[in-house]
Amino acid sequence: MDDGHPFRFVIVCAMWLTGFDVKSLSTLYLDKPMKSHTLMQTIARANRVHDEQKNNGLIVDYIETYKALLEALAIYAIGGDKGQPGEGGDIEAPVKPLEDLIADLKETIGATVAFLKEVDFDLSDAIKSEGVYKIAAIQRGVNAVCINDESRNKFGVLAREVFKKYKALFPDSAVYDFQPQRDAINAIYAVIYRNEEEADISAVVRQVQAVVDKSIESLNIALEPVEGYGNRVDLSGLDFERIEKEYLKLGSNQAVAVQSLKDRVEEKLNRMIRDNPFRVDYYERYQRIIEEYNTGKEYGAIKEIFDQLVGFYGDLSNEEKRAMREDLNEEELAVFDMLGRDKKISDKEKAELKDIAKELLERLKEKEFKIIHWPDKEQTASAVRVVIKDHLFNKLPYPVFEETDIEEKTEVLFDFFKVRYAGGIAA
Repeated sequence: MDDGHPFRFVIVCAMWLTGFDVKSLSTLYLDKPMKSHTLMQTIARANRVHDEQKNNGLIVDYIETYKALLEALAIYAIGGDKGQPGEGGDIEAPVKPLEDLIADLKETIGATVAFLKEVDFDLSDAIKSEGVYKIAAIQRGVNAVCINDESRNKFGVLAREVFKKYKALFPDSAVYDFQPQRDAINAIYAVIYRNEEEADISAVVRQVQAVVDKSIESLNIALEPVEGYGNRVDLSGLDFERIEKEYLKLGSNQAVAVQSLKDRVEEKLNRMIRDNPFRVDYYERYQRIIEEYNTGKEYGAIKEIFDQLVGFYGDLSNEEKRAMREDLNEEELAVFDMLGRDKKISDKEKAELKDIAKELLERLKEKEFKIIHWPDKEQTASAVRVVIKDHLFNKLPYPVFEETDIEEKTEVLFDFFKVRYAGGIAA
């Protein structure tokens, strides 16, 4: 049924109990005795998820069918005898009483509050404060959570459980007893993850995010909107002395500045490695920085990590321009790097490798790479491997490159091409 249809309420006697499918159905009232498969299928009318907006349904039971549901579940869910759960032992029913849902939500919020206390933040500060004081409190919560990746990820898991169990209580009025805690958790989560689908962005959250963005902007980092991808950071032309001075002014926002910069560095690094897998040295260097970040919690450690990330981003920007300096495009540079890897070559040999990279790509793009999903076609894949090997055998300078080198680099290039050009290229 169309979700926008004005038909909203129906009284069912029999037929629509077991064969009627409306995923958006939110509430089901039971006032007649049912059992076995009829009861199971009736319950299924309400408990289906729908469009990420509905992850549960509400069943209002006037005649206490819960016991009959457990009996039916024992038979139809796991194939045991009536009333017996079979080899799997006790099972969790697909329907829970409201009091159990309330208890689950209360427990999850309690776990989240306890975790925030572990990272030295009291959620009640964000609940009770007003105006700019509320913004400041939420910002303290963000900084506390962002002390390292482990802390951030753990909070994300806990917060999402809170959101899920909070939604499960609707439309019961008991949900409003937990709204202040949920909203405060939601505000911190939204600032950290910037994800409007996972968490509702309130006016307060937007104000907090503006504070964070302003802090990042003050570090001489230009934030340029990129459609569909949030904000992209350009750290070209870095003034390290100014960045250090501005960072010291951030005070309580320093952990957020590190996290924001870290996310942007990671985005750039992943893209560059996809273009050229032989930039793995940069990945290993980044992992060492992040390892320090996840183990250090003192001010000095956070400051040092920030400086390392700024320097690392500068090096990434410099590497990104290397193709232009070598008079190659990104594809040619990747092939050139693979050919020259672990080899000491002269300037003359370096120039030869550049020509070999350009010619090899041009040759393969003329024919084999124009075939869609060529790696899945045995004949074409074999042809690609032959073209690579023959080209390297005829062109690579000897004795710098021996026969074993040709075999090795043929396989390395073939594996790279399988990933990079698997879908083929436009004719």
